[in-house]
Amino acid sequence: MLLYEKYTPRSLNEIIGNKLGVGRLRQFAADINSGKKPRPVMVYGPSGTGKTTAVRSLAIENGFELLELTSSDYRDAETLRKKLLPAAKSRGLFSKTTLVLFDEIDELSSVFDKGAEGVVTQMIRESRQPIAFTASDFWDQRISFLRNHVERVEFKKVESREIIDYLKRIANEEGQKVEEGALREIAYRSDGDVRAALNDLEMVLIGGNDILENLAVRNRKLEIFRTLDKIFMTNSLMQARSSVDSSDVDIDMLLNWVDENIPNRYWTKRSISEAYEQLSFASRFFEVAERTRYYGYVKYANVGIAGVSISGGGNTKYVNPYAFPSKIKYLGATKEERSIQSKIALKLSHYLHTNRHKVISLYLQLLKQLVSNSSAEEKKRLASLLENVFKLDKGEVEYLTAAS
Repeated sequence: MLLYEKYTPRSLNEIIGNKLGVGRLRQFAADINSGKKPRPVMVYGPSGTGKTTAVRSLAIENGFELLELTSSDYRDAETLRKKLLPAAKSRGLFSKTTLVLFDEIDELSSVFDKGAEGVVTQMIRESRQPIAFTASDFWDQRISFLRNHVERVEFKKVESREIIDYLKRIANEEGQKVEEGALREIAYRSDGDVRAALNDLEMVLIGGNDILENLAVRNRKLEIFRTLDKIFMTNSLMQARSSVDSSDVDIDMLLNWVDENIPNRYWTKRSISEAYEQLSFASRFFEVAERTRYYGYVKYANVGIAGVSISGGGNTKYVNPYAFPSKIKYLGATKEERSIQSKIALKLSHYLHTNRHKVISLYLQLLKQLVSNSSAEEKKRLASLLENVFKLDKGEVEYLTAAS
């Protein structure tokens, strides 16, 4: 069993951090148990802070039945009206209280049909059962219809000190000792996300403290894959846009990943063509932003990348894994060569009265061609010239005079 499953809280006392938010939920439960009908609560905040877990824990410790809805359930008004409204209006099994939880309502609302919002609002008015919502951002426009109907309960990022103490306790429970420095590093990298911290701790318990060196690389890849999933596996522009806007992946990096994987994910010529049109739109605005240093254009690049999501039209392949961008592979493979070229160009540009780009694209090629057509004696004199006059070091001279 994974650590985050094994140590999932079963009561509000076990929730890490967010004492104020937990206190608000306790009051919500107390009002329910006293026979009052409290307003629904909206528990909102960053991922991994315990929002959904807190609501589930509240249900467990108060003996409530839990009716939990996710973004894959009850997305149309008809289903909501037929199945959810009756459940919300009736008493639970053995007259138990049923807590209705709309998990990630900001994601769920993006797939609602036209009448679904009205049914949810009707349910809030007519329900005999308490209702809770979770969301990442209370001010998200997609859930603006709920703002006047709920009580806000904010969950913030958990402080590093609390995460460190929690991880230490888990490691002791597992009978393993983890260095304090490793725990601090995990807590810092988690950025207040307890679930992410637990996953990293599990990696350390399996692979030792040295595994920390690989965690940052792994986390970057996971973030890329999550963003790609939102782009390629949804037909919702708003959902894809939200994911791109909130992603920590560099736009340039994301452009390359999407570019490489469009043919892997879409199988009709029309879908592929439309996807590349959207990506071209994004690329143009990103190039303008880089050239002018006015990064207000980046938001248009984000729209273009997210626009790829509406290109599939149902013609999407899910079996192929994401391919690593060939351009990035090439840049990685040629990194050392490009570095030495840049150093040489910086020195020669002073003597040739031109920029580094032109030195690399034109003069270095001419020099290598000159070397390839020279005798051994001529190569020796040329090497001396480069070293003594143009102040190149031995490695740079060897690069230019090596046999082609």
